[in-house]
Amino acid sequence: MPRDRVELETYSIDDVIRVPIVLRDEDGVAHVRAVFRRLRYAGELGPRGLDPNDTLELRGNGNGQQQATVELTRKVADEHEPGDYLCVSIQVYDANGNVVIIKTPIPSRLFRVVDEGKRDDKKTEFLGWGD
Repeated sequence: MPRDRVELETYSIDDVIRVPIVLRDEDGVAHVRAVFRRLRYAGELGPRGLDPNDTLELRGNGNGQQQATVELTRKVADEHEPGDYLCVSIQVYDANGNVVIIKTPIPSRLFRVVDEGKRDDKKTEFLGWGD
């Protein structure tokens, strides 16, 4: 019996990925980074399914609030490979500079980067300078 497929948020070149995250820290939430790794094969969530060389990092700031909804963002650029990205860790710095690393947050978070033809793999030929 096929399992239900969840429709992923999808982004392409020049889109801004926005992922809100809710955090609480008695000393105040400051800088936050979430590391996402591209899945080698769609739907394979185990460690072997992650590409170790293809990561995307989203960043945000809690502005010292003890409880904050931090919007993590990143603009999709040409160097970001199309595919599904899974959050593998969240690094949270408090207002005093202490860091907590949350590995493999549960529930997990996925998004998809697609190539909608905005990427031009055809080589442009330089013909020289104009008059």
